[in-house]
Amino acid sequence: MKKKRKPNGVKLFIISTAILFTAVFLLSGTASRKDDENNIAKESEPAVTGSGTGDVTAASSETLPDETGVSDASDTAAEGDVSDTETTAESKEPKPDPSDADNTWAMFLVNSKNQVPEEYCDGIDTDLVYESWREYYLDSRAAEYMKQMIKAAEEDGIQLVVMSAYRSVEYQQNNFDKSVQDRIDNRGMTYEEAYADTLKEVQLPGYSEHNAGVAADIMSNEETSMEDDRFKNTKAYEWLQENAADYGFILRYPENKEDITGIIYEPWHYRFVGVYYAKLLADKGVTLEEYFEEMNWVDEDGKAVYHLPVLE
Repeated sequence: MKKKRKPNGVKLFIISTAILFTAVFLLSGTASRKDDENNIAKESEPAVTGSGTGDVTAASSETLPDETGVSDASDTAAEGDVSDTETTAESKEPKPDPSDADNTWAMFLVNSKNQVPEEYCDGIDTDLVYESWREYYLDSRAAEYMKQMIKAAEEDGIQLVVMSAYRSVEYQQNNFDKSVQDRIDNRGMTYEEAYADTLKEVQLPGYSEHNAGVAADIMSNEETSMEDDRFKNTKAYEWLQENAADYGFILRYPENKEDITGIIYEPWHYRFVGVYYAKLLADKGVTLEEYFEEMNWVDEDGKAVYHLPVLE
């Protein structure tokens, strides 16, 4: 009969230890998972304000105001942009003529940037305003004002002399070419120099107020030379300065405005714009270019967008 062996003490110890370590490992793992779950739950909870902990309150106060501030700022900026755009657009709108303005048809801009349409030049009805060795005409709508002005001056002892008035585009071309050639022949200029210098005194065909029939070169029996500006020293010039606006005429190219008009001072060149605007511009001491800009009648390049020449 065989005897049963008694369990080995060493083996029992090893087995017991292994079981113990396994139990501890499993318990610690379970506890760790519970901590992780608790942490996740806390992070997902909404921030507490007021009675919450200091850290939570600080975190919420640093986040929410920033987000709100950005939103408000962008909204304000957007509203400001719209407002500024509307204000700019509104300020650039052409201003209308006052109800008491006369002859508004004549209030258009002619210069190196604003050409008189060919059909306008060809379609003008003209009337005789002055006669000497030749006849001088203006747009029939302005002619009567010129005749009245000449008559009024005569009654005051001033003999006005019309030197030039309406010119066809062809005549203007010939006038321009002669001026260029004169500078080449008599002033020793190259063609390029003569051309550029002529532009200071004579507009290109289609860019002259004479082509539009609303301008006249007026001098007197005291002085008829255009070689310089000495006409400004005559009684006739003084009379025109005081009375021309009453008949709807302005001194178109005044002194010290050359950089604005693009033309040298011409004390003899008078332009019809109607009585209302003639008096207004004279009182303000501004040129047509300056007034058109003030009224938003030109774009940023000086091109007229309002008060364009139109035949009636």
